[in-house]
Amino acid sequence: MANRKADIIRDLATQLKQSEDTREGILRMLALKDAKIDEIDELIINIDRKIPDLIDNINANIIPIRTAYNSRISTGCRSDLTWEITETGTDMNDDAYTIYTAVKNNTRQQVNFYGQKYYRKPLNRDFGSNIITELKGNVDLATGSGISTIAVTSASGIEGIEVGDIVTDNLDSPTVYTVGDLPRVTGFGTASVLGITTTIQGNIGVGSDFFVAVGAGATSAVTVGSAVSMFNILPEGTTVIAIGTATAILPFYDEDAQTYTNTSIVRPAFQLSNTAVSAATLQVMHVGTNDTKPTLILDAEAQKEIDDQEFVIIRDTKDIDSDFDFEKSPIDPVTIGIVGNQLGIGHKSEIINNGFPPGPAQWREVLEEDEPDVGAGHVFYYTGNTSWPTISGPAAGVGFGVAVYAAEGQVLVSTSSTLAGPQQSATITSISPTGVVDGVGSCATIDQNITNSEAALVTAVNNNLAEAQRLNALSQALRSYRDDEEIEAYGMLQASAYERSRANEAKSRSGTFEGQDLAEFDT
Repeated sequence: MANRKADIIRDLATQLKQSEDTREGILRMLALKDAKIDEIDELIINIDRKIPDLIDNINANIIPIRTAYNSRISTGCRSDLTWEITETGTDMNDDAYTIYTAVKNNTRQQVNFYGQKYYRKPLNRDFGSNIITELKGNVDLATGSGISTIAVTSASGIEGIEVGDIVTDNLDSPTVYTVGDLPRVTGFGTASVLGITTTIQGNIGVGSDFFVAVGAGATSAVTVGSAVSMFNILPEGTTVIAIGTATAILPFYDEDAQTYTNTSIVRPAFQLSNTAVSAATLQVMHVGTNDTKPTLILDAEAQKEIDDQEFVIIRDTKDIDSDFDFEKSPIDPVTIGIVGNQLGIGHKSEIINNGFPPGPAQWREVLEEDEPDVGAGHVFYYTGNTSWPTISGPAAGVGFGVAVYAAEGQVLVSTSSTLAGPQQSATITSISPTGVVDGVGSCATIDQNITNSEAALVTAVNNNLAEAQRLNALSQALRSYRDDEEIEAYGMLQASAYERSRANEAKSRSGTFEGQDLAEFDT
């Protein structure tokens, strides 16, 4: 049974290692994917940033319309009230009664605000990674070592880079490092890098330490001590140790004879500190100075050696998958709202003018629930009429034939009872309480203000709406593209969280078995 127990513990340890390695690989791929998503985010945000001003240009002309209409009511040019029968019946003496209430009349109108509406799935989220910097560098192979180094040649060096940051040469299709094995920074160092000042064309033989300049290039720029480089021909660290001349045999074309003739010619030559490992004819030698540059030490081998390669440095969030529910739906529920200052949010956006409240609201789209009403809101006002509700009779505090203007919410009870004496009555008058006349004098000025404010809104819509819709269509296309990327990222996060859970389970099981003696059960 001891062997069986050991086998079980060994299998659990293998499972634990597989889950931990798989999770780490997935998290590195997730960081790469999230960095790409962040770049799309930036584009969307930059587009969305131009939309609010256009919408504000329209919406700024809505409040003045309400103000103008309200002024017509408050000045007394028109009325926004009427009598409404709110109750009828008979009292304990069987006398009929009617209750009137002064309420808003039926001239209510509204103007809807414009807005950029978003729809956001749960997968439209941050996946914990950010691009820290971009740099150029030279990759040095260290085959079989399990590591590699990048000599950073960018002016900013390694500023801002930390141990644990992820390195890639391409967010879509890396070639220097493989997608599933992107390296992390494990340390820093320095290296000597050739700072190129000129190039010279020439020849060198295998095993020779003399480079003869026979082609293009300014040889006067080369001095003793200059560093030189020829890929796969000269060893790294080669320098010029002497300058002289050498005889080179070169073919010259004779135009008269129309033939080539080999001719000996004296050319500048440079003695080098190392011999060539292979021959070169009319190839370029880079000349410059050996500069000390900072290096990044990485925990993975490069697929190739390359100079002046651009790299992206990514920083991911530690344990991004620790509290993530990998069984949760990535597409439900959908949150709906107005973009506001949350630029770039959502997998879908549109310019709306529906008058519904701003939200946000939750929509169970997969359950085929009705979409909740979400918009940018509205303002309302009353166009009014020339009928003012009044109260007549002694109960109103005045004599018969004299009316008092009713206020909103005022209640009047009319009864057929003869015992109560003279009753108040609900009446209507076309005479304004302020004495002004609709469409005349100050009321005509207010009417013109209404006309002007409504015309200003039409102009604002014509000048701004089409551009807002164009920009939204552009950002929506990018949102759709990002949505596809986020689906993949969400799947990676689910997989990582699952492997984390699986690893924790393996640890728990292993701990249980290690603390128990199973000999008595081995029968």
